[in-house]
Amino acid sequence: MRGGRLRPNVVLFGESLPQEASDNAVHAISEADLAIVIGTSLQVYPVNRLPQLCRGKKVYINLDTSSNCSQFDLVIEGSARDVLTKIEI
Repeated sequence: MRGGRLRPNVVLFGESLPQEASDNAVHAISEADLAIVIGTSLQVYPVNRLPQLCRGKKVYINLDTSSNCSQFDLVIEGSARDVLTKIEI
């Protein structure tokens, strides 16, 4: 469309997640063997509830790990960049 507004393919703050995307996320995480949650304070609902749906292991990587960590099997405090570059596969 010429002259229209350019919109990124993301959910912006204050917007609702499209239902199909929400359903897909819930299904995927409930089937996952491992969920790695990186770089979030886990404050935004409903996304902050997704890790609870994982039946597998859960890892949380964030600069501030002072809250919302009890549901995780492993908590790593640090920046995503620093932590992920140190992981050897």
